[in-house]
Amino acid sequence: MRSITLIAAAGLAALSLAACSDKHATEIKEGAKAAGSDVKQAATAIANDPDVKEAGTALKESTKEAAGQMKDAAGHAVDKAQEAGAKAGQETREASRDVKKDVHKATE
Repeated sequence: MRSITLIAAAGLAALSLAACSDKHATEIKEGAKAAGSDVKQAATAIANDPDVKEAGTALKESTKEAAGQMKDAAGHAVDKAQEAGAKAGQETREASRDVKKDVHKATE
């Protein structure tokens, strides 16, 4: 955002330089520098604000916590899928045995 402000200020200064006298051009240039400096100071103040830092830390912690919960949930889902697969396999074996018995009885 700072660079956009500086570019806009530089563009404004360039246009103004073409249309204004040297005195006005100098004033505009100084104003653009001051605006850029103000933006830089504001960005530094925001970056160093304890509330902003605390919010960043809280966001990192909640992200780690959410990732851990998702990992746990995925592990539970895999466990349930394996249990369902094992149960289906057992039921398939039992059904196969029943079919074999029925075929054996039918052929006797």
